[in-house]
Amino acid sequence: MYLKSDSYQTMLQEKLSNNGWTLGDDKVLSLKEKIEKVGKPLKVWDVKIYIGVLTGYNNAFIIDTETRNRILASCKDEEERKRTEEIIKPVLRGRNIERYRYKWAGLWVILAKFGFYKISHLYPAVVEHLSKYEEQLKNRGQCRYTRTGREKLNKDYPGQHHWLELDNNPTDEYLKELEKEKIVWRRVTKSPRFTIVPSGYYCEATTHFITTNEDAFYIRRYLLGIFNSKFFEFAFYKFYMGGGIEGEIKGEFIGRYPIPPITPQNQPLADQIVQKVQEILTLTQSSDCETNQEKQRRVKELEKEIDWLVYKLYGLSDEEIELVECDVRKGVECV
Repeated sequence: MYLKSDSYQTMLQEKLSNNGWTLGDDKVLSLKEKIEKVGKPLKVWDVKIYIGVLTGYNNAFIIDTETRNRILASCKDEEERKRTEEIIKPVLRGRNIERYRYKWAGLWVILAKFGFYKISHLYPAVVEHLSKYEEQLKNRGQCRYTRTGREKLNKDYPGQHHWLELDNNPTDEYLKELEKEKIVWRRVTKSPRFTIVPSGYYCEATTHFITTNEDAFYIRRYLLGIFNSKFFEFAFYKFYMGGGIEGEIKGEFIGRYPIPPITPQNQPLADQIVQKVQEILTLTQSSDCETNQEKQRRVKELEKEIDWLVYKLYGLSDEEIELVECDVRKGVECV
């Protein structure tokens, strides 16, 4: 098949950089330039970006409520039970995360953090449970190899971590961040699904999460409105996704995404975004949200209003807005 000569476009060399580049027509490329002038990468904001807890073997470390209760019932005394309760936390997976809401499925994660093997004698009921999966846990790659792959294996602690421990060696600092209210998103998804998850809920490795300062209630909702907007869906997937699984929103890639700093000039727009996001969260967290059509209608209405506020935040023209809307509709009714 031959292409007509007018189907080709010229790309100037200065449009290409060592950091990566995007193929597209001038309208698309100029839009990328605009948002990078308006915003600054999320990674330079006062935020922290993490992947959720990686167990290495979910069958052992992710348990249902019945199993949790059985482990607690096996504790020899009240002190062991209290200690054990402290390391078994409610957990959310990617499939539990939706736009502006989450739905806990009654699952728990055993937080056998880095160095747990040294104090495992204090948690015999947990060790008894994990021992059922000892062979599978010992066969995890990080349990079979040292950090360099050249160090001599130690029979007591042969790999990067002990078989009784979680796969990504969570530290106290990391677990402290997980305890906070946080922005959580489904890592692999056809369209962005971000929400706020309150303190007390943990999340596993099919999610990523962002934490801010404890007093940054406002910033979390400001960011959430941007992440769930049509413009983010357009711009992130087109310009910042990088390689890997299709539809994967990695923490390192979202760190590149430009977010407009809040200034006296755009403060009214930011205030409206935050107010509308909080209203959506209140609606979606209500017990009858799934069945109340009026609440569902209001959520959709608010989402559309946030979309337009985000367009204004980035200073998009009518033509640029139509470009985004057209792309998100996948070409339907586009000129």
